[in-house]
Amino acid sequence: MKSKLLIWILCFFSLGNLKVLASTDYGLHFKSHSVPGNERTSLSLDENFPFQVENEFIIDFQMWVRNEPDFGAILHLCTNEKQFLHFVFAAGDNNRNFPALVFNEGMFAINTNIEKGKWVPVSLHLNIKENQIDLKYDSRDTTMVVPLRGTKDITVSFGKSPYFSADVVPMDIRDIKITRDGELIRYWKLWKHNGDVCLDEVGGAVALATYPSWLIDNHIEWRKIYAEKTSDRLDVAFNARDALFYLVRQNKIDILNGISGNRNEVSIVEGYPAMEYTDHMIYDTLTNQLLSYSLHEKLVSALSVDEGKWSLSERQLDEPRYYNHARTFNPSDSSFYFFGGYGFYQYRNNLYRLKVGMKQVEEVAYTPVISPRYSSAAAIVGDELYIFGGRGNKQGKQEFNAHFSYELCAINLKTGKSRSVWKKKQSTDMLLMASSMYFEPSDSSFYAVSLKDGGSLWKVFMNDSVWVEISKPIRNDLVHQDCDFSFYSSPAYHKLYLVMDKILSDRTHDVAIYSINTPLLNDNEIVQTVNKDSASVWLWWSCGILLLGGAVFLLYRIKCSRKKVEFEDTKEDNTQVEVLPVNETVEEVAVVEKYFDRSRSAISLLGTFNVRDKDGNDITGAFTPRLKSLLILLVLYTEKSKQGILTKKATDILWSDKEEESARNNRNVTLRKLRILLEKVGDVEVVSDAGFLCIRWHEGVFCDYRMALDCIRQFKENGDHGDDKLLNQILEILLYGPLLSNTIVDWLDEFKDSYSSLSIDLLRNLLDVQRNNYDTVLRIADILFLHDPLNEEALAAKCSILFIQGKKGIAKSVYDRFCKEYKDSLGEEYKIPLCNLYK
Repeated sequence: MKSKLLIWILCFFSLGNLKVLASTDYGLHFKSHSVPGNERTSLSLDENFPFQVENEFIIDFQMWVRNEPDFGAILHLCTNEKQFLHFVFAAGDNNRNFPALVFNEGMFAINTNIEKGKWVPVSLHLNIKENQIDLKYDSRDTTMVVPLRGTKDITVSFGKSPYFSADVVPMDIRDIKITRDGELIRYWKLWKHNGDVCLDEVGGAVALATYPSWLIDNHIEWRKIYAEKTSDRLDVAFNARDALFYLVRQNKIDILNGISGNRNEVSIVEGYPAMEYTDHMIYDTLTNQLLSYSLHEKLVSALSVDEGKWSLSERQLDEPRYYNHARTFNPSDSSFYFFGGYGFYQYRNNLYRLKVGMKQVEEVAYTPVISPRYSSAAAIVGDELYIFGGRGNKQGKQEFNAHFSYELCAINLKTGKSRSVWKKKQSTDMLLMASSMYFEPSDSSFYAVSLKDGGSLWKVFMNDSVWVEISKPIRNDLVHQDCDFSFYSSPAYHKLYLVMDKILSDRTHDVAIYSINTPLLNDNEIVQTVNKDSASVWLWWSCGILLLGGAVFLLYRIKCSRKKVEFEDTKEDNTQVEVLPVNETVEEVAVVEKYFDRSRSAISLLGTFNVRDKDGNDITGAFTPRLKSLLILLVLYTEKSKQGILTKKATDILWSDKEEESARNNRNVTLRKLRILLEKVGDVEVVSDAGFLCIRWHEGVFCDYRMALDCIRQFKENGDHGDDKLLNQILEILLYGPLLSNTIVDWLDEFKDSYSSLSIDLLRNLLDVQRNNYDTVLRIADILFLHDPLNEEALAAKCSILFIQGKKGIAKSVYDRFCKEYKDSLGEEYKIPLCNLYK
């Protein structure tokens, strides 16, 4: 009943997002064999903390397998008794892989094919009392009996795992649900997210990804789907109906599916195109033919892909006079229109039409003539052909200075009259445009692509002299001699495509094809915020459980104290303490005093980026990527120098893609938003003084990075044998983890390296200083592994002490895990045997 009620509540609060969710791709794209092993994607549920279980534990999710080699890992479960369950695609005979469950050293094959190119439901059901695991993969059920009794908790992750090989299935995952004893306790959609963090819909629990690629991000940034360099002759056409690209060469055609990435090849057995140079080919979906055209010669050659025959029997060797012309299709008269271009040192303003089924191109007269230009974008709305941007001059000759055309023109195709819709007097933008643009009637605007910043999607408004950038730039190197810069739309598949075929000085082609999904979104629409209602419900449940657990624990301690009072010499202390859980397979851990609180009024940079307000609410989701970067930048540079960072330097780092005025405006807006958010955190402020920006801290706000540097500095000033309290404070704060381990930007590397070096050097020194304090050395070694998983000094110290304590099995387990991590990371075996570590 509770489970059904919770599902209804989730549905109710999700109604506002249904429109976006229904029209967007979402899920986590796992990087697989195409990247190095250490850059493959992983996803840890509940930040790798275990789920407490009693009997039934069910994981449901959907997966999409890409058309790539399908060997590798999908899902990993690890129990408190160190039993491992992996759902994998295993290698079979005749290059046919198959789904399988690997439990410890045994494997259970699932007799079914691997489904690709569609969303497949998967359900893994563990019944602890019955020692039974049920797997349902695409409606195929498999059951196996394994020893599960004694399982108290389970850790769950997807993709790359330290407990398995580095191979990851090329897959997308979404809609992960965790059900425990009939109650839905987690639901990660994996759509909206915060960098590498996605929160579940039930209680805001964290799923943490490494090297993530979120499918919803394909709605705000271009993704490269194809690249090629060739010295062969090449032209590219697009079939909008089926989202197919035709890469037309001299003797063959490669057909690329823009959705699946699949490719096939057909031969050209006869005839010649009308133009052998790039940028002169289209695909006609009405006749299902490729059309090669020459505007100067007014020739057309048609090719049926099935037959592989061009209609022209004579080879045409003329060079083009209309490079980079604008082109578009008019459905009302079933004609393609072409405008402008460049060739033989001249800019053009001719208008041509190619009617479907005709064997010749015809020139269309219009008045008054538009100034000659190339690299314009064209679209048809009603009876008018709209032309935007381009470069040229009124003389049409290269001997005169060329300039960008900051105007939108229109030619009425029925009357032959042209007009200037609007003209902008001054601008600094590069208006070299892709050849086509697409009309959006909802706000009377055009989607167009500019070469600025190596390719960026713009929205150009019909009724106002305004254009705005609506995608992240591609930043493709623009060095070329000639180019085909074509923009396409495939409405049926909700995708926009961009072809950049750069012809270099040696006449070789450097081709890249990009896609972006529609509807287009902005950063704010994909950033996830905490659902306060569900979070508060979850908080009340958590508090109740904690209070109940605390009462039971207190009664237990009182009972134990009465039994052992004659052996104890205790000292009363009101300091808060944290009791670390005891792992039965690992050494016992003593009670450790807790000094710091990151649960409220806190800015955390160690481990995962996190911000808590004065009331303890997690407001990390309110920080857009730009706000997050600005806050991190200010904190790091303020700790480096009290002055902070030069305002100009901060602008150059975070807004390098903007012009000076635009960058300044964006910076000021972002600073204002940051100050508003910091007011929620507590008494901390952003100060602008003498051309510098810095963070000014006051009482009551905690920053772990700042505290770490302060404690380490004090410890060094006091010498290696400083007081135990300061030592424990350092160990506690270093246990939080490395600096921003899941945030990857170039300018951050310097700070990460510096903090890692500082932490590792200190911990290595402490291993030597504390060598006779076994408990402390074990604690230091574990923390050192957190900062440097391949640290051999930590391995030697931990194994030596475990061996001295008689825990040889645990020492062997520690050593084996290290060897596996070493091989996975470096690709070679660890050469020092275990016996050499504790001599």
